[in-house]
Amino acid sequence: MPDMPELILECGDWRAQVVPQGGLLGALDHRGVAVMRPMTAGATSPLEAACFPMVPWCNRIANARFMWENTATWLARNFMPERHAIHGHGWQSEWSVAELDQGTCMMTHSHDGAAPGWPWAYVAKQTIRLSDAGCTVTLALTNLSERLMPAGIGLHPYLRRRPESRVAFRSGPIVAVGADMIPSGAHMPPNHFADFAADGGAALPQNGIVIDHCYTGWHGAALVTDNSGTITLQAEGAGHLHLYAPEDPSILCLEPVNHLPDAANTGGMPLIAPGETESLSLRIGVL
Repeated sequence: MPDMPELILECGDWRAQVVPQGGLLGALDHRGVAVMRPMTAGATSPLEAACFPMVPWCNRIANARFMWENTATWLARNFMPERHAIHGHGWQSEWSVAELDQGTCMMTHSHDGAAPGWPWAYVAKQTIRLSDAGCTVTLALTNLSERLMPAGIGLHPYLRRRPESRVAFRSGPIVAVGADMIPSGAHMPPNHFADFAADGGAALPQNGIVIDHCYTGWHGAALVTDNSGTITLQAEGAGHLHLYAPEDPSILCLEPVNHLPDAANTGGMPLIAPGETESLSLRIGVL
């Protein structure tokens, strides 16, 4: 992948870097302090970005295949050597800049529905807007096909993580997964890894424990607190929160999503009629 062009947004104490290839946020700073993990100079992978969009599905679809209207739909295996399809098309596609000013960037990504891949035409619109209160990212997916379309959307922010970081949010049960990271059909209590709903939140588990799980029934708000302050998250249109906290001490992802992993196979994907739009927004601030 060639070097990615970047755009700079500024408003008050906030500064963001936008990379149209992949529809990425490359960095988000408040008063010169990183709120998200910044994309390093020369990086080309969306997985090294501060945030990327997930559209038209989130997380994994098992074996890159699902049934729709009694017909098998095959997707590209887009994260080799993994056999599943992951995170949709948007994060690996070029986005066109449709609007740009000092504090706002709106980008679009289109898919014509041609095989192989997602057999529905759609357009996705992502708006990144800075204000004195912080950064709001809005992702919208519109069905351009002539039949009902599954409409999965989410955001994959890499937040600042430090040894003292504490995470706080409220949710319902956690979706249990097997070794292949596909839901097993079981659930775990929301405090299985740590009691993130406790007053003041909880530290992330140590000793090699990896969290890569979806928390159902998310209340739409979360906090990440460290010695530099508190990062606030407030989402709309996202009923679940996928928490990714691997052994890598620089990675912490709190991902607002509108469906569970592998929902294309197990049910629960939102559906939109021709011409309809599904949207989700995430507001990131500091205290």
